[in-house]
Amino acid sequence: MALSLRLLRYFVTAAETGSTTSAAKQLNVSQPSISVAIRELEALFDAPLFTRGAGTRMTLTQFGRRKLDEARHLLASASSFTTDDVGEGDRGLVQIGVFRTIAPVYLPRVLKLAQTRHPGLTVQFREGDLAQLDEWLHKRVIDFALMYDVGLPSDIERECLAELKPYAILPGDSPLAKRRRAVSLHDLATQPFIQIDLPQSRDFLMAPFWQLGLSPDVRYRATSIELVRAMVASGLGVSLLITQSPTVVQTSLVVERPIREATVIQPLVIAWPARVAHARASELLAACVRDALGEAMRERVGK
Repeated sequence: MALSLRLLRYFVTAAETGSTTSAAKQLNVSQPSISVAIRELEALFDAPLFTRGAGTRMTLTQFGRRKLDEARHLLASASSFTTDDVGEGDRGLVQIGVFRTIAPVYLPRVLKLAQTRHPGLTVQFREGDLAQLDEWLHKRVIDFALMYDVGLPSDIERECLAELKPYAILPGDSPLAKRRRAVSLHDLATQPFIQIDLPQSRDFLMAPFWQLGLSPDVRYRATSIELVRAMVASGLGVSLLITQSPTVVQTSLVVERPIREATVIQPLVIAWPARVAHARASELLAACVRDALGEAMRERVGK
């Protein structure tokens, strides 16, 4: 029996979705087709890829996990080979990952621009935290990621799109907001503080205070930027963020101010799996990401 890309695609999808039924729905094929493909692969390898226990959830064996990484690599290479052909134009499937706090700000711009420029592209996206994006890149679940460079390993390629600085968000009617100038971390530390409570972001945004020997008066902790902004708008405190706010949610109830002191800088990057050829479809979408980010940065400067 010959090993085909179809068999590999069915196997990878079943492993990622956890069931033959979900895989069949995602690939728009019959459920028996997925089951037969897995049995054919297991016969070819003479080893089980999944354990079959109670319930419908499929669990990879140790052998299956190893073969999953190999299958993903082969599919990525095949995708690069086929979509790099001149005759493919702007068609193809691109799967990207986006850091979940960045997604509301930039992803709609990217998708709109891609839809206008390259209507033949099919874009699928996954939102995740930094650890998930790192894992998806290494397993080649996604073609590239839009994320912050916080301790990315050396085997991940990255392209810096912007270097972002923390900024203060203040209630619109607060004395600090009415000064119409940069605010000091010393002033922020004296106010009731609302901390963004996400892995890695948590310590990163507290570091500027710690470097000055300051300890903010943390009254509340929230795991979403939307909630932080809503609490600031209600006058419950001030906060420090680095992710820009989406234009559609900006309100006079919340005022953004730059920080007076020199602070940490956060690189915003496109991250690629290392040593993997970039498919043409991926490069086209990456160009849309660059242009959408550039437009967003220019708008912010012009505010």
